[in-house]
Amino acid sequence: MKKDTVEKYIRFTLIPDFGILSQNRLLEMCGNIDNCFILSLEDFLCMNKNADKNTRISRERIEKFVNFRESQEIIEKTQMVIEDCKSKGIEIITKDSNKYPNRFGGLTDMPLVLYVKGNLKINEYNRSIGVVGARRCSREGKATSIEATENELKNGSAIISGMAKGIDSYAHTAAIINKGYTIAVLGNGPDVCYPKEHDKLYEMVVENGCVLSEYLPGTTPRNYMFPKRNRLIAALSDVLYVVDIGTHSGTETTVEASRTYKRKIIRLQAGI
Repeated sequence: MKKDTVEKYIRFTLIPDFGILSQNRLLEMCGNIDNCFILSLEDFLCMNKNADKNTRISRERIEKFVNFRESQEIIEKTQMVIEDCKSKGIEIITKDSNKYPNRFGGLTDMPLVLYVKGNLKINEYNRSIGVVGARRCSREGKATSIEATENELKNGSAIISGMAKGIDSYAHTAAIINKGYTIAVLGNGPDVCYPKEHDKLYEMVVENGCVLSEYLPGTTPRNYMFPKRNRLIAALSDVLYVVDIGTHSGTETTVEASRTYKRKIIRLQAGI
């Protein structure tokens, strides 16, 4: 990946109030990231007018992109992000990279840039399994999570979860103990361990797979980030195992995203 391509992608994502849906629509309209930084406002408005009405972008957003794409402040921040990633061993993976998850293809709400610690090789796996569930799970839930993970590892599956307390952590740990590949999708920056007591698990996941985030290094977790994180878990998973959750669990956002992306969902009742 060319350095200037990576820089353009980061600059693209740093433009304020220009969300992921608009980013994906504009990139598709342009054809490639280079065109996004070459075409004039008039070019954009013409293409937008001719686009399908469901994929059009407001004139206000297009003007914002054009006005900010050469912003010196954003260019400087981009360089800071790149240097920060380099110093922390964080890999920057853009939509053009062959490491960018194939499973994100066709989904219009996927990030254009991923920040990764470890080795993102999900495209090498024919089957990937999400394992999610209650943070305060029962002993039976723990056992169910581990058993489901171990069975899938025998099938050569990659294990995806969110490194939260409870079911998530048991799935990651089972994958590591059994020498499997696991990805922890984070609701904060890739260099931030949350919860803090999972520092050893974080290190083991990095050694045996990767941690993955759409957020910049140094980003601390906020409540609204976890539903966004959950959609990435769903998108990366061919099948989602749901273990030991209540009716109002935050895990349901992962389930809803899985339905949206037409992933298979398997609810496992602990102890059965």
